Amino acid sequence: MRPSPSVIVVKRMIDIAVGLVGTGAFLFFYPILAILIKMESPGPILYSQERVGINKRSRPREKGPDGEEPAPIRKSDVGGKPFEIYKFRSMRTDAEKNGPQLAAKGIDPRVTQVGWWLRALHLDELPQFWSVLRGDMSFIGPRPERAHFTVEFGRTIPHYQNRTLWVKPGLTGLAQISLGYDEGMESVVRKTYFDYSYRASFSHFGSWARMEWWVLMNTVGYLLIKPRKEGDTRDLASLKRVKLLNMLAHAPKKHGSTHKVTAWVKLDSDDRSMVLQGKDPSEITDRLARLSARGIKTLEVCYTPRKDFDLDDLGFLVDLSHRVNGLGGRMAVRDPSPRVHRMLQEIHMDKVVDLARPQSRVRNFMTVDVECWFHAYNLKEKVPPSTWHLQETRIVANMERILGLFRSQEAKATFFVLGWVAERFPEIVRMIASEGHEIGTHGYYHNLITDMTPASYEEDLAKSLEAIARNYTQPVIGHRASNFTIVPSTYWALEIMAKHGLKYDSSIFPIKRDRYGIPHYPNRLPHTQHLKSGKTMMEFPMSTLGVGNKFLPMSGGGYLRLFPHVVTETFIDSCNRKGHPAMVYFHPWELDQDQRRVSVGLVKTFQHYVNQHSLEWKLNRLMQKFAFTSIRDSMATRRVQVMLRRNPVYIPSHLGAQGDRDAIRAAERREAHDNPVIPRRPARA
Repeated sequence: MRPSPSVIVVKRMIDIAVGLVGTGAFLFFYPILAILIKMESPGPILYSQERVGINKRSRPREKGPDGEEPAPIRKSDVGGKPFEIYKFRSMRTDAEKNGPQLAAKGIDPRVTQVGWWLRALHLDELPQFWSVLRGDMSFIGPRPERAHFTVEFGRTIPHYQNRTLWVKPGLTGLAQISLGYDEGMESVVRKTYFDYSYRASFSHFGSWARMEWWVLMNTVGYLLIKPRKEGDTRDLASLKRVKLLNMLAHAPKKHGSTHKVTAWVKLDSDDRSMVLQGKDPSEITDRLARLSARGIKTLEVCYTPRKDFDLDDLGFLVDLSHRVNGLGGRMAVRDPSPRVHRMLQEIHMDKVVDLARPQSRVRNFMTVDVECWFHAYNLKEKVPPSTWHLQETRIVANMERILGLFRSQEAKATFFVLGWVAERFPEIVRMIASEGHEIGTHGYYHNLITDMTPASYEEDLAKSLEAIARNYTQPVIGHRASNFTIVPSTYWALEIMAKHGLKYDSSIFPIKRDRYGIPHYPNRLPHTQHLKSGKTMMEFPMSTLGVGNKFLPMSGGGYLRLFPHVVTETFIDSCNRKGHPAMVYFHPWELDQDQRRVSVGLVKTFQHYVNQHSLEWKLNRLMQKFAFTSIRDSMATRRVQVMLRRNPVYIPSHLGAQGDRDAIRAAERREAHDNPVIPRRPARA
């Protein structure tokens, strides 16, 4: 695809200004350099050479209907428009009597003494500013190559001639200042990677500006490096790093090996998100082309590179980034292997695409509290339990969206299902189980444990486990309390969980809130609780960020919707760098913008409805950047097992005398709510 029009205009204006200054410098130095060149060796002061310029052939020529070869479009089919460049002569006049050759490694015997200094200081290239001014070249771009080599390299290096597709060659460039002079076929392959990365930056003005500025600043640094007589002209740290990477021109592909691309699309005509997945390059690009005609509001495209990443794969990534950026979307690379990540970072593709860190061994927890919109505590006054069966529910459609999103990102999660939902919508339990996710219990009526007695809580828990077990064959081992109401006054609930065979709880929030939270809880990582009865319970607390002596809630529910995505992503990244998993949680109704709106006061309305339109987009970004799994699957990993053995919490000693008195009062508290018998299934949308 063609570069952004703004890139073409601004780049040409810069080239004209630089060309005028450079041509003036050429005229100033010409008499001095002409005398030095003539004094050492006879022959012309300047020499001209044909080079290959910009390639404007965006599509390969097709054969005729009878299979005959197509007629050439140009006089010379060498991968670009030929043009003449002029340079100060730095070699003997018979330097290429045996034909075109690449520069020899070390001291080249063809180069004169004056010519070595001209090359070392790059003064031999001053006449090329005239080509920049004329428009044959640009100040920054790929190295202009001779036609003989473009044809030769084009036969062995994939897409070599496309490195200048709609891009003019330049005096300096990303490949030139990173790798120096060519010294063989391997060097040419490495430079092709860099040239492709530079071409990819033309897809968006911002990425081009970042790339152009980096090349300009590092060109100055390159010229300040002391030249050397032997070996490479300059000691380049980037060249040493790149030589350690296995940059492949061709990599043997396994049978059936294909590209994997996932696109997350939101259309102007429909406010719903849409997840497309395709393993064939043409498949995903054709779909994007058809969708662009319908008007794309949001486009997120994620590319998963193969481990045997080569120039074919890079060519596809560059072409895809051009198309995505042309549609106003965002391109990301997901789950690169360490080698591919280092390679893409070294060639500066991180200035063009969102290049996530290589997948770490840390697997974060993705959890979903499966409940309907009217189960939310903030709506309890307006939608009491006695009216639940009369409310419109969209839980099935919302769960299908969530499962589809997890499926496209290959993420697993733990679903804490409300018993009320499991009994009235058994298909939801079956859907979750069929996708291989874990199911835990969220209680039955979504009552706060702080409003329950031990007897009523045990009845509620048993009823929820029974409702889930009707359609779930595996044992339920996880629990999350309604509104995280495991607090010091309700630690007795942990004993009841252990009695009913539950292995872990995920209800403790180490913050201070009116209804929930334990601000001074001693362990904010997965750990083991030693109960008063002698039993143990594993605890997976909610994630919090320490600020001074306070802790802020992060990465879940209303906090996930409220905070900018950068804040959440930075927090999870910092946790993973320490080797700690983060806990993400949300509710299906938080993705549903079409749910019935209930006015429950300014604060509660804000808490319930804020930024619901952005949650699915944020979840998609998180799963692109980080690995997620269920709590049950994570318990088998060595990392989590070590955490569970470290720093256990002894509930009796942590509870204290005041907590004991609170627990006694809670147990004696009269039950302040009733559990209605729901006569029929609620209506669906």
